[in-house]
Amino acid sequence: MTRITYDDLRVETVVQVAKLMAASAITAPRSGGQLMLKGKPNFFETIIIDDRETLSSLSQWMRRRGKERRENIWFRDAEVADTIDAVLFVGLKDWYPPNYDCGACGFATCAEFLHTTKKIRDDSNELEFKGPTCNLRDIDLGVAVGSAAKTAAIHSIDCRCQTRIAVAARKLGIIDSDIAIALTLSLTQKAVSFDRRMPDTEFDSLDLSATGTLPVGVEGARLSDGARNRQKTRYPIGEKS
Repeated sequence: MTRITYDDLRVETVVQVAKLMAASAITAPRSGGQLMLKGKPNFFETIIIDDRETLSSLSQWMRRRGKERRENIWFRDAEVADTIDAVLFVGLKDWYPPNYDCGACGFATCAEFLHTTKKIRDDSNELEFKGPTCNLRDIDLGVAVGSAAKTAAIHSIDCRCQTRIAVAARKLGIIDSDIAIALTLSLTQKAVSFDRRMPDTEFDSLDLSATGTLPVGVEGARLSDGARNRQKTRYPIGEKS
């Protein structure tokens, strides 16, 4: 007879489900399916992190980012990262458009979009995510994340879709995606992110280093009890004529 305690099954079970979730993301329907039939490579990156040291590095980065953006919500999500059992990142890496020439990006053809926006993408590494991205590929990412979240629900693993921890993973080199969503996972009696309160943070008193990421917050501009703060633009915005 083998006794399996809660602590024995907790992380192992979450990681097993995370693998099934990654499979759900990869097999989710997406635009331009004929391209995949012709052998085009998979453009989804799926990474599972469950070791406490890496999760801690993610939460520390989010606190640094929260200070420079002057936003409490980064500190709230950092607390979640310190509590979860694992996280699955699903992102777009080495993506290519479906060649539908749909115009949703504002350009007549996919080729025109890629050519015109190449410099913007090349210069966007200092931002949280890299872009612009094909609109249909962003939709594909959303479908994949929804499919992965469905798999978590089927197996009764608490799951929350987040972007801020995905930003941290990208900036720390844990993932290579241009844009990604993180599915934070836990097996607890109560979901760790359920009704988690926004912390009250005194940004100016924190001794935290900058992340080298744009944008950064405008000092003193606090909205919604500090949940959001106006950010400095990267380039001056011209006056309307």
